[in-house]
Amino acid sequence: MNRRDFLKFSAFGAMGVGVPSRGNYLQSEKQAESKSLKIKEYRTLGRTGFKSSDIGFGTASLTDEAVLSTALDMGINYIDTAPNYSRGGAERIVGSVIKNRDRKSFLITTKVFWMGDKITKEWIKDMFHKSLERLQTDYIDCYMIHGADMEKVKSEKFHTAYKELKAEGKVRFCGLSNHGVQYGETPERMDDVIGAAAEDGRFDVVLFVYNYLQREMGENVLKICQEKNIGTTLMKTNPVWEYTEFKEYMDGLVESGKEVPEWLKKRVALYKERVDQSEGFKKKYNLKTNGKVRDAAIKFVLSHPGVNTVTFSFSNYNQINSFVALSGKKLKTSEKRMLSDYASTTGRFYCRHACGECESHCPHRVPVNTIMRYNHYFRAQGREKDALEKYASLPGSKADLCENCSGYCEKACPYGIPIQGLLTLAHQTLTI
Repeated sequence: MNRRDFLKFSAFGAMGVGVPSRGNYLQSEKQAESKSLKIKEYRTLGRTGFKSSDIGFGTASLTDEAVLSTALDMGINYIDTAPNYSRGGAERIVGSVIKNRDRKSFLITTKVFWMGDKITKEWIKDMFHKSLERLQTDYIDCYMIHGADMEKVKSEKFHTAYKELKAEGKVRFCGLSNHGVQYGETPERMDDVIGAAAEDGRFDVVLFVYNYLQREMGENVLKICQEKNIGTTLMKTNPVWEYTEFKEYMDGLVESGKEVPEWLKKRVALYKERVDQSEGFKKKYNLKTNGKVRDAAIKFVLSHPGVNTVTFSFSNYNQINSFVALSGKKLKTSEKRMLSDYASTTGRFYCRHACGECESHCPHRVPVNTIMRYNHYFRAQGREKDALEKYASLPGSKADLCENCSGYCEKACPYGIPIQGLLTLAHQTLTI
């Protein structure tokens, strides 16, 4: 087993959700199991008034119509997609699956993404109509700005296009998604961007990051959205066991007899202490996989009264069964203690999604938040090819500059994350 295969194997094993389905492996068993699982709770999606399943279907990893069809049969009625998911393939699958179902029983969100200011109202409408055609439907429920920043929130080109499409009956609601700072741009906090959108008054639904380790910004967003009656949908709700890859790298250097890099040599004692603490956490709670922690993490966000729908990038029956089983469930006191222990040990290897606090301190303008998000796609979501392609086409500096750097990002990190090492490993993972 080569290093990349090992990473994929260990990451999926740690997540406890199974590798993406290939062929018909265990398909009939998992489909049979799915028949007994149903969504237990539906929540009003803000001012849209739509009763949305508390578990939503994200299509970034979707390749199998039967997987989506099974999820809809289980009661999932919120579908999040985008034209850049599988180069339009995800939208086509959604269109194929819903065409013979009651269209009004689902809320479908898709997105428009653009970079730079050379975008016209006509281009945005053209992108919308292409999505509409792939989805094989007469209308789209919610049209979102993908990766919105302050400039896009205020874009009159987008809002004029949306207004005209709504007048034609082709779209019902307006929304945005935000991953935090991207591509080394001027840092804009996720809660500031969504706060500006809420004050603008034209946005009905938002998709953002919130989990039990990345709490401050997410809770700010939830408060704002509750005040403005904006629908809230979540992504990246389960922090990944980042230390797994780091531990493997450290062990590999020792076993091979290679010289330890200077940046690692200076920090190896601290890193080893944290790895040992993480191992201690696993032993304390008798964790063979990350399943218990994952379930507690999902229950944490589901327990927040301001959360409407939690979306997951489903690609196989294992994932559907695991997450739908959590519908309607709330966090137990014992699980709160476990999450607290996790935060103080293994959680210190989690580079907070949508953070970007360290980026302004990097003299090379390395887009830390974006690179670690792509690493998450590779290791946690099974989107290896997508992650490799995104990293290869990433504009500006990459994480190859991090190995021999002085560690400006680590010094600036408010959470004490060993981000320089994680970036170096991410570069190795994401480079063909």
